[in-house]
Amino acid sequence: MTNRDKTRKVNTTTPSAARQYHLRLAGGEAVPDADRDLARRFDELFPHADTCVLHLRAFLIRAVRFMTDNGIRQFLDIGSGLPTGNTHDIARDRIPDARVVYVDNDPETVDHSRDLLLRQKALTSTAIIAGDLRNPDDIFAHPAARRLINFDEPLGVLLVSVLPFVPDSVRPRKLLARLYDFLPSGSYIAMTHGSPDDADPQIQQQLAAATTLYGQTFTPVTLRSRAQFAHLFSGFELVDPGITYAPDWHPDTTVDTTDPTRPCILAAIGYKP
Repeated sequence: MTNRDKTRKVNTTTPSAARQYHLRLAGGEAVPDADRDLARRFDELFPHADTCVLHLRAFLIRAVRFMTDNGIRQFLDIGSGLPTGNTHDIARDRIPDARVVYVDNDPETVDHSRDLLLRQKALTSTAIIAGDLRNPDDIFAHPAARRLINFDEPLGVLLVSVLPFVPDSVRPRKLLARLYDFLPSGSYIAMTHGSPDDADPQIQQQLAAATTLYGQTFTPVTLRSRAQFAHLFSGFELVDPGITYAPDWHPDTTVDTTDPTRPCILAAIGYKP
């Protein structure tokens, strides 16, 4: 046990987005009751959340593999959450010396991830830093990012299940434009977004109720249209097939077209020429 483990105070009364995601992916036996209660209430309103999270994780895996297959050797995973199927493990299946910097704005998540990387003896080629998409300059100036990432070479950026937690009031398009400015030519960015546009009316109602619950409980969630999502890719060239449903992006299994959650998550990868 590290000194940080002994002194860290985990907020068990307020739900965490990272713990919610981890709970659905890995079961999260140590997840506090507040998170379990929110997940239960959320499922009562939108009973497809687990499936959506699996779609998000599967897209991230395919996105990392696509990037490594196209020469990317270094990654910036923003809003990485608690470690479940780590980006560095996925990348190193194809590129053993891949470098990854994880970024999260939750102190508990940062500590937990650092401890995991330490146990894996992975800190020579990975790092976890406290940072927020809302302050991209701080991310790129961080010493750990500077140590691991060569900003003269292309890199892969992951923004998976992040943008719905960025409200319009902080101007997400401006943040993405700043991120674009930092990226070298040849870089890729993978993004996802929740959208009710193409879902059937019942799913739309369920999504609206569930996102309202999140906003009332601990953090606002913004769903956006396909056009709004496309606007966030301004400057990037969209990789074929462009913006599509997450399960449909370069699928490695047969897509279940009857899955009611299939239209709920938009996904795409952009390329900076």
